[in-house]
Amino acid sequence: MATQQRDALQERRARALALAGHPAFAPAASIVAAGVFVIARLELFAHGNITRFIDAGSSFVNAARAPRGLAIVPGTGYDGEFYYRLALDPADLHRTAFGITFDSAFRLQRITYSAITWLVAGGQRGAVPVALVIVNIVGFGALGWLGAKVARDSGRPAYYGLFVAGYFGFLFSLGRDLTEISAASFLLAGIVALRKERPVLAGVLLAAAALSRETALAFAVALALTRLFEMARRSRKPGRTDAAWVIPGVVFVGWQLVGWSVYGALPIRADAGDNLRFPFSAMMPAIGHFIVTLPNPHSVIWLGELFVLTFVSVAAGMSLRTSSARPWEKTAWVLAVIVVLSLAPGIWRGEADFRGFEDLYVLSSVVLLGSKRKLTMPVALVAVAWVVTFVHRMLFF
Repeated sequence: MATQQRDALQERRARALALAGHPAFAPAASIVAAGVFVIARLELFAHGNITRFIDAGSSFVNAARAPRGLAIVPGTGYDGEFYYRLALDPADLHRTAFGITFDSAFRLQRITYSAITWLVAGGQRGAVPVALVIVNIVGFGALGWLGAKVARDSGRPAYYGLFVAGYFGFLFSLGRDLTEISAASFLLAGIVALRKERPVLAGVLLAAAALSRETALAFAVALALTRLFEMARRSRKPGRTDAAWVIPGVVFVGWQLVGWSVYGALPIRADAGDNLRFPFSAMMPAIGHFIVTLPNPHSVIWLGELFVLTFVSVAAGMSLRTSSARPWEKTAWVLAVIVVLSLAPGIWRGEADFRGFEDLYVLSSVVLLGSKRKLTMPVALVAVAWVVTFVHRMLFF
């Protein structure tokens, strides 16, 4: 009897692993998890009004001129209001439109998420609030699918795609109609395209990532540095493969010039002081602040998330030399570390589940998947952080 039970248990385990190893498992599980979060947040926080995800604030939204049905809260609101504004009409670049005013020309440069939403909504303004959420849910699925491809390319089962999609910061973005999921999806798609030796497609995808969040351009910079170093050593000549970094560079500069023509200033310079500082100048005071405010639950969660992100990043750093990750992926990881250490106080002190650190997490996961390291501990820590953030962000903002 004991032998039969053991055999039956092993058979069920083998079936479960086979199911989890199917290429469709990670994207399907990612979409389901995102969908459950959206439904729970819609009912428990938004009380059935999906426009509350936008978090439109009265400081920048004129209630008399805003689209009908838009929930408006007192104060400044949050970034989603500007992506919503662009999604109503991505071709309308005026400072004020539809009763919504950009706080800075900086908002203009993050156009990808809004443009895709406009397409999904079919240009129907009333459908935009729902389309914003749908695009991010699909983005979760894309992260799971692409993560599974990277995992299999690295010799690991496809279900490790959930490790890539499982960054807790993505939940904050999903709950507030933000751009990080879009940026990470296109960045990972560019990585997969590069690995399949499709540089033109990779260039287009990386350009879309850079126009989702400008920090994603660091990957194209890393790729350029790697290629130029190879040229300097005369181990390769310029060629079609350089399209992977030339295209995003040209597109990003071109869009900056469009912003300059509209606002008289480059969008990337409009908010640079609020985003970047000298390395460590904002990180250490932020850590001190949240330690001092213990045992505040928000401080506990912030420090816990920082521990998990640090653990994953340090593990990736320790695996750089042995990982099968490509040279440009490793270089991009180094640049992502530098960017994170240089982020401004407003980002480090924000209780936003480190949603702006997604490049570092995604690149760390790519490096770790390519390593020979057992990933039990990183996966477990990320899973716990994801569940805690899920519960927290489903109720509070």
